[in-house]
Amino acid sequence: MDLERDYGLTVSSLEPHPGGFATEGWVADKRWFVKRWKDGERPVGLEQLAELRALGLPVVEPLRTLRGELSATNGSRAYAVFPYVQGRNATFGDWRVAAQAMRQVHEVPLRVDLPPANTDEPAIEDLGRVLDHPWIADRADEVAAAIARLDSVRARVVGKKVRAVVCHTDFHGLNLLLDDAGEVAAILDWENAVIGPREYDVWVAADGARLVEFLDEYGADDLDLDHVEFALLARGLRDLAARVLSSVDRPGIETWGFDRIRRVDSNLEVYRGYCLAPAPGQASSSKSPTR
Repeated sequence: MDLERDYGLTVSSLEPHPGGFATEGWVADKRWFVKRWKDGERPVGLEQLAELRALGLPVVEPLRTLRGELSATNGSRAYAVFPYVQGRNATFGDWRVAAQAMRQVHEVPLRVDLPPANTDEPAIEDLGRVLDHPWIADRADEVAAAIARLDSVRARVVGKKVRAVVCHTDFHGLNLLLDDAGEVAAILDWENAVIGPREYDVWVAADGARLVEFLDEYGADDLDLDHVEFALLARGLRDLAARVLSSVDRPGIETWGFDRIRRVDSNLEVYRGYCLAPAPGQASSSKSPTR
């Protein structure tokens, strides 16, 4: 990276910072955050950050390069520079502020140029072709059954009308930065944001131990259980696929893959109480609210 060449920035220190699963990060002089993508990958969604910030969301916009671009290239790797925001990553103990922040995102007007959500899952399709991978070969039947179930749920959600919102799709603690007072300083990593069902964000509540409290704080009362089921299954299988296909983070296949998939039914029983009953004659796994 050549920050002076690309951005006109002269920095005296560049310290490593924990990045995401697919990126690396550095802090420059405690003023700038430098994010670098993996070899061959390109930044997505940087153009929309200004639009999201204009809607009142706590979003950090990237600096423009001296050429007016939102990212630069170092060799074959792209990188971008953002103002550095002090704070800590949220934990599952911050469920209340996370639920409030998610509701804030879902309540903004749809005046942002984001792609529509879809149910395509190419990585999961690839996972289904490598069931003999040594990390999952002993549980190939379990993975195949989960993929088949996802396909069945997909058939129910495709074309089903639900409320569409600005949807982050990865509303985890690493992407929620809190200040010293415990308030939201920034919501990070909007690369996979879409206009789509709220359920594609609300699924994240199931990863913590306060699912009911999270849903109450968020104000959930009319979710669609089929979309929740699709989101829970897809996220577990997608994170499993990311690790298996790249042969990285073997412990993560349990925490972010198999454990999630095995909890789908028990989690759905909780979500069921926050979902609308299906219309007469409509096939659905959801029932009337039972809270």
